[in-house]
Formats: sequence, C-alpha cells, structure tokens
Amino acid sequence: MYDKVVQRATADILEAIYEQDFLPNSYGYRPKRGPQLAVKDLTRELQFGEYNYIVEADIRAYFDNIDHEWLIKMLEQRVEDRAMTRLIRKWLNAGILEADGKVLHPITGTPQGGIASPLLANIYLHYAIDLWFEKVVKPRCKGEAYLCRFADDFVCAFQYKSDAEKFYKALGKRLGKFSLELAPEKTRIIGFSPFFKDKNSFEFLGFEFRWRMSRKGKNIIMRRTSRNKLRKSVANLTTWCKEIRRSRLNKIFQQLNSKLRGYFNYYGIIGNFSSLA
Repeated sequence: MYDKVVQRATADILEAIYEQDFLPNSYGYRPKRGPQLAVKDLTRELQFGEYNYIVEADIRAYFDNIDHEWLIKMLEQRVEDRAMTRLIRKWLNAGILEADGKVLHPITGTPQGGIASPLLANIYLHYAIDLWFEKVVKPRCKGEAYLCRFADDFVCAFQYKSDAEKFYKALGKRLGKFSLELAPEKTRIIGFSPFFKDKNSFEFLGFEFRWRMSRKGKNIIMRRTSRNKLRKSVANLTTWCKEIRRSRLNKIFQQLNSKLRGYFNYYGIIGNFSSLA
C-alpha cells in the first residue's frame, strides 16, 4: 500500500515535469488526451494536409524491452533529484515472482501494473522517437511530414514517397539504438491519398482509415472499427454470454449495459454506425 502511494506521488511529479516537454502529437497516458482525440487529430491532419504515404510501424514487445540504463539517462535530463532516480531504478529492478516460486530480476522493461510504468514508457519514446522525428526527420524531408503516437502505437505521414522510404530505413536503426525492435510483419509503407482510395487502408488504435467518396461527391477519410477488433469483440461477448447465462437477469443486463457503454464510448465516432450496429 505504501509503495503504491509513493509511486502515485512520483508519477504526479513526473507528469508535472514532462507535460511541459511532451509534443502535441503524443497522446498516450496524458491527461485529457485519449485515443479518440488522437484519431480525430490524425483524421483532420490527413484530410487537409498534403500527405500521400503512410508508414505503419509496430514495436515488438515494447514494454518488455525498455532499456533501464537509457531510461535513467533520459530521466536525468529533467530530474535532478538523485533520490528519485534511485527510487525509480529500484522499481525497475524489482523482482518478479514466477509461478514456480522463483524470483526473476529483469534487466529491461517496466514493472507490470506499476502506477508510474505507463508514464515512464511514454518518456522513453518521447526521447527515442518524438524528438528525433521533430528535430532530425522533419527538417531533412523534402515535403510535409507528420507523426501521431499513442503510447507505442504510431503512424507517420509523408508527402513524398522518397521521404517515407528514408524514414522507414532509418527507423529500425533508431529504435535499435534504444534496444527496441520493429515487427517487420506489421511495419510497411502504403500509398494513402484520394488517388489510392480504392486500394489501401491502415489501422490505428482499433480503427480502420480509408479514403472514400462522400454523398456530396467529395473525397473524405472514413473511419470504422477494425475488422479484427470487431471480430474479437463479438467473440469475447459470445464467450461472456455463455459464462454468465445462468445468472439472474438483472445482473446480466447490468454488466451488459456497462460493456456496451464502454464499447460505444470508444468506437462511437462519426461514420462508424454500421460497425456499431
């Protein structure tokens, strides 16, 4: 209990420090900046910006591979209190109790379930990706470039294919410097503009983005629930129904309404009616 109070206090202090530093295109684990805002801002940027190519990227087992030494170095850029950094290092190196009773002391990753873990993970990518993209990648691009990141899930948009290809080649090396690795099967470059509207789409935060023609004959970006996410949601609800079907009706409907509210609050955006139905 005491440890959780200390973690909460530490997280509040770090949040106050880094909220001044985090860039506008970072949305994960920040106050008043949820996934819906990320989806909304990304849609607006792609709709009205001069972008033709998207780089989809996925970091393999991100939370398990955060390098402790790099993270401490990053924290020391803004946190001068050595007692705090020592405390965070102790949390990072805390042992994990396995099912067989053995205690493992990880050399990478953040503590599972730790109150400060999401914020620490966000700080890591702030230095590893966000600042690099803003200060190195964008100035070297011939055209427009844009990054939208929610935790370890991010997409990058480029005006020119050559810029997208250069970034794609450099991204793996950049992440490797910080002991991170791309998942090749989930990382790709796609054409994404009205010209490609019948060919390509990409997924971000559980939504599928695709160019479509509106009823008024204008090219617009349509968003719907990702097909994989929709299938998983239906499967999970079916399993839950089987598990709870012997319970009283008032209990079933109470939990069902709660599940539906959460689902609609997340996926209830303009243009997604058919998936919600």
